[in-house]
Amino acid sequence: MGNGEDNKAKPTGHLLIAHGALAGEMLSALEFISGKRPNYQALAIDHALDVDRARRIVEDAVDKLMGQTGVLVFTDLFGGAPSNIALSLLEEKNIEIIAGVNLPMLLHSTTLADDMPLAKRALVLREYGRENIFIASEVLSGKKK
Repeated sequence: MGNGEDNKAKPTGHLLIAHGALAGEMLSALEFISGKRPNYQALAIDHALDVDRARRIVEDAVDKLMGQTGVLVFTDLFGGAPSNIALSLLEEKNIEIIAGVNLPMLLHSTTLADDMPLAKRALVLREYGRENIFIASEVLSGKKK
């Protein structure tokens, strides 16, 4: 997409970046449950991949996914290579980053309005992800609802 006008009709982009095959598997699980998601992409960061090359790959994916409110980047671990590479683009691209992605937040991301501002989208999804972490024995004993 060459200019901002081209992105006004595009839904918010969602980029999953993680160590090894995790991002691809999470996207596969998401699409198994909710159907194909053209505005979602997964990238695997391999320890053998040169950091500059990895950054270019991530930057290209962000540019491809850029939607009307930007791109929300999900990473597996804050401080890990996928997160650090995404962080290097934070100032120059219209992105927000959520580190510590889980499947409930990804599923919920498919239900949010396309025009929801990126910062609000990130806050909503972070909270939803937190709310959907359970200890089974607490749920079964009635301690957590």
